[in-house]
Amino acid sequence: MVSTVGKSILVLIALVSAGWAAFFFRNPTQEVQLDSIANAILSGTAFKRNPVSEAALSSAENRAICRPREIRAATIIRLRFYEMAVDSLDTRLANERLSSLRSSVRRALSCLPTDGLLWFIEYWSAINQGGQISDHLDELRMSYRLAPYEGWIALRSPYVIAIYDVLPSDLQESARNEFVSIVRTGLIRDAVRILRSAGWRNRDELVAGLSTVRLDFRSQLERALRSEGLTVQIPGVETPEFRPWR
Repeated sequence: MVSTVGKSILVLIALVSAGWAAFFFRNPTQEVQLDSIANAILSGTAFKRNPVSEAALSSAENRAICRPREIRAATIIRLRFYEMAVDSLDTRLANERLSSLRSSVRRALSCLPTDGLLWFIEYWSAINQGGQISDHLDELRMSYRLAPYEGWIALRSPYVIAIYDVLPSDLQESARNEFVSIVRTGLIRDAVRILRSAGWRNRDELVAGLSTVRLDFRSQLERALRSEGLTVQIPGVETPEFRPWR
């Protein structure tokens, strides 16, 4: 009898657990929803309209006890909202969203001060609000210190390399190392995009550290640059001789 009751309880527990699991996957929490949207943004997904309500973001940012993953996601989403406003050429809306982004990232950092991406957003948003680069280099340093090799570094690199000439030597070194990491992880398209735009002026310094990268990645980079009409001497890679008579 005891055995039968025990089995019945176990079956009941299993059914309840399965029910909760089914409910969760059909009705994900706000934290999961915001985190999913933020990850899509970081992977380059574009949204034609706002993917989440202002109320949901405000709720995530103003909890009595913060939830790190949720508030981080809210800041990333506000970053995209600001970019969308800039693209729409609506100056008033862009200014409003930049102010919201600034408030959001400060709250997020008070909850999650060890997140390198948040420190970069703090730096980037301050500059976009008119701050001087020299006044915000510590935020950029924190970003590199806490997140030197995370998956989103290809987002940071173009902005930093664009101001390479005005950076102190330690941040120039961080920018060079980051570019090497981008190539080392096989993000060749991102490396080409950086070199042909923000990095073209300092291309020789940026590619000088590539000698430690796998030869096949270096060769891919050289070919990709050449296909766009750009000639860059990549360490250890021979540039094919130009023969117009062929």
